[in-house]
Amino acid sequence: MKVLIVGCGLSGLAAALSLVKEEDVHEITIVERRADLESRGATFGLQINGQHALNEIAGVGNDTEEACPMVKRLQNEGLLIPASGGYMLPWWKVRDALLDEVKTRKDKIKIYLGVSLDEVVEKNDGSYLATFKDSNLQLTANLLIGADGVNSVVRRDVLKLPPAKPSGVYVWRGSIDTLLCEELKQLQEIGIAKMTKLGDTMFMSYFNFHSSVPGQVAWVFSVRANMLSDHIKIECGTTSPIDVIKAYMDSINEDANEELKETYELAMLALANTHQPSDLTWSSEMAVVDLTQDEIGWGGKGRITLIGDAAHSLRPASGLGGSLAFEDAALLGRYISGCNLSSVIAIEEQLRAFEMIRLPRCKSISNDQSIRSNLSYTIGFGRVPRWDPAYAKWIKDGINASPDPPVSEKDVFAGLISD
Repeated sequence: MKVLIVGCGLSGLAAALSLVKEEDVHEITIVERRADLESRGATFGLQINGQHALNEIAGVGNDTEEACPMVKRLQNEGLLIPASGGYMLPWWKVRDALLDEVKTRKDKIKIYLGVSLDEVVEKNDGSYLATFKDSNLQLTANLLIGADGVNSVVRRDVLKLPPAKPSGVYVWRGSIDTLLCEELKQLQEIGIAKMTKLGDTMFMSYFNFHSSVPGQVAWVFSVRANMLSDHIKIECGTTSPIDVIKAYMDSINEDANEELKETYELAMLALANTHQPSDLTWSSEMAVVDLTQDEIGWGGKGRITLIGDAAHSLRPASGLGGSLAFEDAALLGRYISGCNLSSVIAIEEQLRAFEMIRLPRCKSISNDQSIRSNLSYTIGFGRVPRWDPAYAKWIKDGINASPDPPVSEKDVFAGLISD
């Protein structure tokens, strides 16, 4: 069987590793619209459920506490988050760990960079033919996986599904080397993370990797556009955090207190020393896939399915999106394993079964994360309730958890949200 994976991000690479173990999977091709795989992005939370999924992908069973070499590498390079048992890493370190594993399987996995999917048609023999924009490349596959992120072409153009809904929150991500600026060395002492607030609409967060990568501090700036003054406009690819923050500070003039002034000065200093200046305009509007539309469900059809953000992009309140994508990849491997891969009907049945078991879990977690993100703006991040213990265990159990949560994700928010 030939597999085509659209998207060379974390979910696409994980899916390739999950399926490459199958003897009857003879060829896996990953296509990526970007011409190179840059070391950009900010932070990644590798939660316990994500670690378990990566272990299964690597062939390490859950009956042992021993982590696979890839997970050990990530644990060694990351910062332990004591409260959750997860690890915080620069996003590109996770990508590179997966990519290095993929490169060891060049016998079955090929990667094409700088190609954008144009069209997918089903041939008479039941296989798919994929063509690409501005390229003579043509690929055939028996299984097509859309792992191409929140703005998925497979979701929008191939499966004709509604795109992810804009949330009204814009985010920029970048990193700085605090060893190069004396005034920024204070960030080496902040602990794992520091969140600062500018007014009611903006957060500037810092993530300290200094203990594992000397000098490395990542920053994430987010703003809720619908709460901004009318004169502050945001255009993706043009507007920078510096523009937004300066416009806000100008609008309040002399009303800024000393704490706000210090927050502003630190943010300006960090942004001015960003490692890649292009990160200042590399923004995106967070979007969420609506999984509540029963007539759509997960959205796969035939031998085409979605994983990761293409299937269930969510708000990053607890850093669960990437670990859910690893769950997708691990469980997809489970459902394909042992399937009669020469049978079109058998493959389609297994894909629909995979999607059915994933939908309630991802729907619940997505709703939880949206509520938490919205409450962080209205009542403050520190006042958002923790998960119910049973719900927290269900999340940690990951690929071995029941599809439905033991308690509703809404229970802990009683009195804070309306029905």
